[in-house]
Parts: sequence; C-alpha cells; structure tokens
Amino acid sequence: MRFSTATLLALPLLAAATQEASPLDQAKAQAEYWLGKIASYIPNPNKPHSPQEPAAKAGGRTLKILTLNDWEQTIRSSVKSASTKPEEWWILVTGGNKTCFGQCGQIEKAFNETALLWSHNPTAPHLGYLNCEAQPVLCNAWSTGAPTLQIFEVLPPPAKVDVRSRSLNTTTTTVKTFTDLHASKAWKEQTPYEGLFHPFDGFFAKNGLAVPLGYFFWAFAIIPSWMFMIGISFLSRTIMSNRAMGTQPARPAAAPAGGAALARVRGAPPGDGVSY
Repeated sequence: MRFSTATLLALPLLAAATQEASPLDQAKAQAEYWLGKIASYIPNPNKPHSPQEPAAKAGGRTLKILTLNDWEQTIRSSVKSASTKPEEWWILVTGGNKTCFGQCGQIEKAFNETALLWSHNPTAPHLGYLNCEAQPVLCNAWSTGAPTLQIFEVLPPPAKVDVRSRSLNTTTTTVKTFTDLHASKAWKEQTPYEGLFHPFDGFFAKNGLAVPLGYFFWAFAIIPSWMFMIGISFLSRTIMSNRAMGTQPARPAAAPAGGAALARVRGAPPGDGVSY
C-alpha cells in the first residue's frame, strides 16, 4: 500500500482531532466549572471550630466540638446502656462577629479555664462547644443563639433528655460563674424545656424536621433582602396579569357567510319587483 505526501501530512491532524474532547464533554466541563464557581460563593454551614485555648483541651477536661453530623452521637456516647444516673453535659453556645458581635471571647476563655480547673474533678460535667458561626444550621435546629449555656441531663433512650438554657453575660462571665453554678446546682431550679425545638424530644426532632428547618432559617438569613423584593415583584405581576386575562369579556362568534346570505333571501318581502 502506498501513502501519498498529503496523507502523511494529514496524520497529525487526525490524531489531534481524535484527542479533542467531544462537545458533550466540553459542555460538562463548562457546567462543572460554573457550578463550582457558584458553590464557592455559598457559605458553608458545617465548618470545623477550634476553641481559643487549645491548652484547655490538652491539660484539662476534654472539650467536645459539636457539629451537625455527630452532635447527638457525641452526647449519647457518654451514656451507658444500663445507666440510671443521667450524664450531665454543659454546651457553651458561642459565635463570632456575626452571631455574637465579636463579644464571646471572654466567655470562651473562662469556659476553657474552667475545663482546666475541672481536669481532676470526677463530678464535673461533660463540656462541649457549639459555635453558631461555624454551625448555623445546628443552632437554628436547636433554636438557640450565642451566648448561652445549654445544660443536658442524658439517660439511655427511650428516656427523655432534660434541657435547660441559661443566658450568659459577655462582660461579667468568669470562671467563678461556672464553678458557682456547678456547686450550687442553681440551674436545676429552672423548669426543663419541652417545646417544639427540643434537640432530642421535640416535635421537629422526632419527625425529622429539625435539620430541614435549620437549613431553611439559615438560607432565609443569608439571602439578601433585594432578592426577596424582586421575587415578590415578579409574583405580583404574574398574579395581576392572570387576573387581567380572566376578566376580559368573551367576543361573540361571527356567523358564517353562507348562512347570512340565506337569511337575506328568505327574509325578502313579496312583490319586490323581481320577475319569476
């Protein structure tokens, strides 16, 4: 078989053509690029959080960081199946510049120092963090905000979990605030919360609606107000145009041409001057 010079010169072009991506692959690549670019502008509602004082974790009582994926397992893991005495958990609900206006630093510092102080205290509660800046969906699912202290008394299921919430002052909260509260057990005088947003036994939690509601409230908070105004404007215009179309009177149907001519012939009076 003989190859011409033109055939030999066309071989590199044919090879390049076979290596080029198909139009479908190019469209997929473009779609992935733009979807990734759009996703980069969406805030992450499930970010990791590290306390300000890592030394408190290393030398003191362990501080558990609650996240949307494992918060319930983290709390339940401390409870033995045959236990009759509830495990006590203190969860500090904190935040950053958006959720605590940058005022939670002193409370976090006091909480970390308390963990260090309770390192060898067997009666001390389990300690944990919930940062609403990093976990906004979980905070919305609990219907809580910073700065508060959530106190749980946890028994093996199906026993109910007692939940009490105490607000914290951003300027006066110190280590003594936590140690005095633990020594006096004053938080037990408060009636446990039994509302819809109870993290374990509430209506929304039992029916699997707490997390979807958390996402809804989170998305509602981050969507700009001008987008709502544009949506309302489009909706109102659509409704008004549909109403206008429905109120227009119907036009009467036109009579056929043949029928009209026949009506004129039949309606002619006698003696019209026509010879038959």
